[in-house]
Parts: sequence; structure tokens; C-alpha cells
Amino acid sequence: MAYRRAGVWAAAFLLSLCISAAAGCGSGQTGEGGQAGEGEPPGTGREITLQTLAQGTQCEYGRFDQSATQEGFPECTVIEDDEELQRLLYLAGLQLPDPDIDFDGYLVLAAMQGVKSSAGYAVSISRATQYGGEVRVEVEVVEPEEGAFTAQVMTSPYHLVLAERGDFDPRGEMEFVFVDGNGTVLSKVRAGV
Repeated sequence: MAYRRAGVWAAAFLLSLCISAAAGCGSGQTGEGGQAGEGEPPGTGREITLQTLAQGTQCEYGRFDQSATQEGFPECTVIEDDEELQRLLYLAGLQLPDPDIDFDGYLVLAAMQGVKSSAGYAVSISRATQYGGEVRVEVEVVEPEEGAFTAQVMTSPYHLVLAERGDFDPRGEMEFVFVDGNGTVLSKVRAGV
């Protein structure tokens, strides 16, 4: 009789372990709103389609603004309307092939590396992934290797991409977190989608 009770208790214990494992307890994964490791977003993300609007190494952004000329992180931002876009284009001295953007349907994500004293620098927005109310934007930052021979010319790399508002779910106010290839946070911007 004692063996039968012990067997029932053991079976009940094993059943509870199986149910806990199936529910994800102790799996090391986090769901939406959970705590992920440092620099990692929580849960499974939703990929946002990006389309290059303009990219290059020559613009006026940062040439007259001392804060933007410091060697450091790129300036990353989200542009929600035509007025913000026109201001950025004016500051950067850029002209877009098609300056008429439907901001009801799109946002513009921008990464501006600032003034650099040589060639060999580049910046590129490579990916955007939504995790609930957060959008993680991956930015590739290229710098010349130390001691590398580079042309001594002033450059100011930039990359502007379109993100379709319809790709976001849920929609509303989001925190856009721009990170480099190492997961270092370059910038955080709040914007509505």
C-alpha cells in the first residue's frame, strides 16, 4: 500500500514537471514583457520591411553643428512627417530622387554618422524588428582600421530608409532603439506609427 501511494505521488510530481516544461517554465526564453538578457529584446519579433531612400558618404550634416562633429555615435532618428524631413534635408544639404513621401503610409529612419576627417567610414540601417512597443533598429557602423591608409577628405556618411507603417502591429507610440553590431545602444527615439 505504501509503495502504491509513493508511486501515485511520484507520477503526480512528474506530471506537474511535464506541464511546467510545456508551459515554458525554466526554458530560459522570455515572452513579451519578460526580462531578456542585457542588450536583447524580449520575445519573438516582427520584421519591418525597409527600403533605402538615400545613402552616401557626402552630405552637409554636422559640418556647422559642433556637437555633431565629435567622434562618437551616429545621430539616429525617426522622421514622422514632411516638415521634419525637409528640415533634415536642409541641414544635410541632401536632395532625394523622389522627395514626395506619403507619411500616412511610411516613416523615415535616418542614421547620420557626422563629419569624419578621412574616407573609410560608412553607416547603414540594416534591419528593424518590432517587439511589442519597442522597435530595435540595427545600424552597421564602418570605420577604417587603425593605421589603415585612407584618403584625407571630409566625409559625412548617411543612410535614410522607408519603413511601412502597415508592417507595425500593434500600432501606436513606439520606442525605437538604434543599436550597432555589438548591441550597443546608439540612440532611443519615441515616435508614433
